[in-house]
This record gives sequence, structure tokens and C-alpha cells, in this order.
Amino acid sequence: MRIRLTLGLTDRPGALLKALEKIAMNGGNIISIIHNREQLAGGYVPVSLSVEFPSSEHFERAKAGIEESGIPVLGTESLERRIETVIIIGSLSVDMLEKVFEGRGEIISLEFGGGSRSPHIRVMFSVSSEDRQAVLEALEELAEKNNCVLVSEEA
Repeated sequence: MRIRLTLGLTDRPGALLKALEKIAMNGGNIISIIHNREQLAGGYVPVSLSVEFPSSEHFERAKAGIEESGIPVLGTESLERRIETVIIIGSLSVDMLEKVFEGRGEIISLEFGGGSRSPHIRVMFSVSSEDRQAVLEALEELAEKNNCVLVSEEA
């Protein structure tokens, strides 16, 4: 599982190393580090780390270890993305579909078919694991409001 951790580090030598040790002890593999020295806030330097963990349990243990060592965890975000495909039987505008994904997913492709007699749209999109259910529910609601049928895979 890939996670973005944002930590509040004191601007002293060794502060980042303390956090990295907790991540390494729990199987974390650092993908990238962004050290925002110019954004000093409340005596802390925000540092964003993209980390790959073997499981959510490993991540939780690393996070707890970081916090126990006195380093505040300012934020966490899953970087896991899923590619999903749905078919909407009926007619919808592209604008309506794009509104569903604002801020929580991205349309990869739209394929329109069936002509005016039996219109359908194949929508392929990328979404975080956390937003998946909300996006599918919003698509279902949009389909119902417009007398369409949504066909999706169960996960």
C-alpha cells in the first residue's frame, strides 16, 4: 500500500532520521521526500513522504512509532488508485459525468455507442480506494435521475 505521510519536523539535524527509522522498522520503502523548509509553521517544517508499506498494519505501526517519538503526523493520504469501468445504459451528457468525478477521481476514457436507439456509455476512470464507493453511489444516483441503468463490477 502506498501512503503519503506529512510530518511536522523540527528544523534540527536528525529529526527526519528518527521518522525514517520508524518507517524502516515497519517495512516501509521510501519513494520520495519533499522537505518544505520555506513553509515553516509553528516551529515545524512540513515534510511529505511517499512510502510503500507491505500492509495497513505495518503503516499503522510506523505511524504510531513516529507519533510516540514526538513527531506530529500532520496528515496521511492513500496514494492507491483503482481503475474501474462502468457502463451506463441510456443517455447522459459529459458535463454530468465530469461533475461526479470532481475532486475525487478522473475519467480516463468515455466510449459512446448504440446510437439514438440504444445509447450507452462505457466509462473508465481512476479513483482512490477511499473514494470508490462514493463515486459509484454518485454514478448510480445520476443514472437513476436520468432514467438510465448503471452496470458495474462488484469488488
